[in-house]
Amino acid sequence: MNKTNLFFRIFFYGLILSSIIGAISFIFIFLESNISHFLWGKLLNDLPYKIVFILLFCLLGGLIVGKLRKTWGDYPQTAHYTIDHLKKNKTLNYQPVFKNLLVALLILIFGAGVGPEAALLSAIVMLSVWQADKMRYLFFNREVFDELPVLSRIGRMLHPTKYVVTFDPAMAPTDKNFVSTKKAMNMFFVVNGLICFTILMKLAKQPSFISDMGHSTWHTKDLWVFIPLVLFGVLSGKIYNWFKQKMTILFSFWSDNPVKKALLGSLAIFIIGSFLPNLLFSGQITLGSVPKEYIQYSALILFIVVIVKLVFLQVCLNTGWIGGDIFPIVFASILQGFAIAQLLPYFDVVFIVAAVATSMAVTILDSPIGVAIFIALFFPIQILPVILVTALLLKFGKNYFQSKAVKVN
Repeated sequence: MNKTNLFFRIFFYGLILSSIIGAISFIFIFLESNISHFLWGKLLNDLPYKIVFILLFCLLGGLIVGKLRKTWGDYPQTAHYTIDHLKKNKTLNYQPVFKNLLVALLILIFGAGVGPEAALLSAIVMLSVWQADKMRYLFFNREVFDELPVLSRIGRMLHPTKYVVTFDPAMAPTDKNFVSTKKAMNMFFVVNGLICFTILMKLAKQPSFISDMGHSTWHTKDLWVFIPLVLFGVLSGKIYNWFKQKMTILFSFWSDNPVKKALLGSLAIFIIGSFLPNLLFSGQITLGSVPKEYIQYSALILFIVVIVKLVFLQVCLNTGWIGGDIFPIVFASILQGFAIAQLLPYFDVVFIVAAVATSMAVTILDSPIGVAIFIALFFPIQILPVILVTALLLKFGKNYFQSKAVKVN
């Protein structure tokens, strides 16, 4: 097989496998969204003695999640854990990918105040390693592969466990052109998976993760409150990080009894589901209505909602209801911004929200550029400079203080 044929064959099967990864991601989101909406938006709402049935439903969820953690271990794995493992070992075990997605799906549909992004991204990383191992098999067995019938080739490429070659640095090609081509193809496969996911979401008419926070007509007078807003956001983020550490210590009991711990978390879900159902899940669905409805509430109420949401997030994470914290933190940070906007009626609302939300989320998640890009999706283009300046200011500020601390030590 010549290089051109090999390239196109790898390209062709890479497109198929990356499309499958995009489709699996869509199925996960589709099931989570629709099952959750049916259970919490229709079934539980229409039942008599609603409170009793919500309690039973949450306790059932606690039993299932706890039993699965006791039987299978610490699932779902988060993206942070999976990526760290991949960096350290250059490969990882992708056999539990559907186990990972199943536990994450159950946690989400039972109402935990976490996001789908951690488990989903973890699964995507696992599946991407599986795809890479498939491409590696095709590369190192190209002569044998070339002699197979078409259906046998496809069967080998789609087989979930066989016909893979794991990464071995001793076998990895070192030619610069090959390495650069490989990186370009991998990037293309990622984009293809995203396109496939997006198309399926559009075809299924699924709601977007991104909500519009409104229009901005900010002027130079708004810059007078910029630094105080950023400092407030940083302070809020620091307080949350301190609270997060305390909650980890507080919930260090029952480490050998995941069922009891999960049931404790299910009681928190019951309380939120009964009295503040809009705070269930990650908050991304409710976020779209905030710009229109925030004016109906006082700043104090909005602050209380932010606190409740973040406490709920930590209770879930520390009782085995594992999930993503990016969406809940961004939701709370944006809501915090709207609370501050209530106190500053003579300044641009969206300007205030963007400055507070960016500084708070960056401080908590410790990823200035990534958080800035993500938060920018919620705001109009006019507010982009505010978000970028906030993120860069915090990034350079952190680097400055870290360098000063090193010199002192």
